[in-house]
Order: sequence, then structure tokens, then C-alpha cells
Amino acid sequence: MNSLKDQTDDVDGLRSEIARLRELVGPNEASYVQLQVDLLAARDAVIGAEHEVGVARGYNQALETEVVRLQRDFDWFRRKVIDRAKRARGVTGRLGRR
Repeated sequence: MNSLKDQTDDVDGLRSEIARLRELVGPNEASYVQLQVDLLAARDAVIGAEHEVGVARGYNQALETEVVRLQRDFDWFRRKVIDRAKRARGVTGRLGRR
């Protein structure tokens, strides 16, 4: 079994290794917490942006549907006007010949 002194030496060795690594890497707990806060804020911003993209896609789809409907209605209306104009021209032509 490890003695209490061996365990203390292990803990001290690990603490010194952590200190050495922190000097190499840089951030301390406060900056690590700030990085986590920044990460969560960025994640929330992405979630909000994805929501806005979804809303914009839905609005775009509704507009495209409306454009198709308007084109269909315009084609129908144009055919009706052209048909009436042809019939009116035919009636006028027949009336003029009498």
C-alpha cells in the first residue's frame, strides 16, 4: 500500500505538473470560465440565427407559393380577356358587314 507520504508526493507532483502546463497553455480558471461563457453565448447566437433562417425560409416558401398562384391567375385572366376580345372582334366584324 502507498503510504501517506507517497500520496502527498504524488499530489504535489501533479500540482506542479498542472502549474507547468498552465504556464505553457495560458488560461487560468477565470479565463476558462470566460471561454465557456463566450462559447455558450456563441451557441445561443447560432441557435437564434438558425431560428431566423427557418422563419425566412418559411416566408420565402409562402412568397413562392403566392407567386405561382398569381401567375396562374394572370394566365387565366389573360386567356379570358383574349377570348372576349376575339369574340367582340368577331361580333363587330359581322355587324359591320350587314
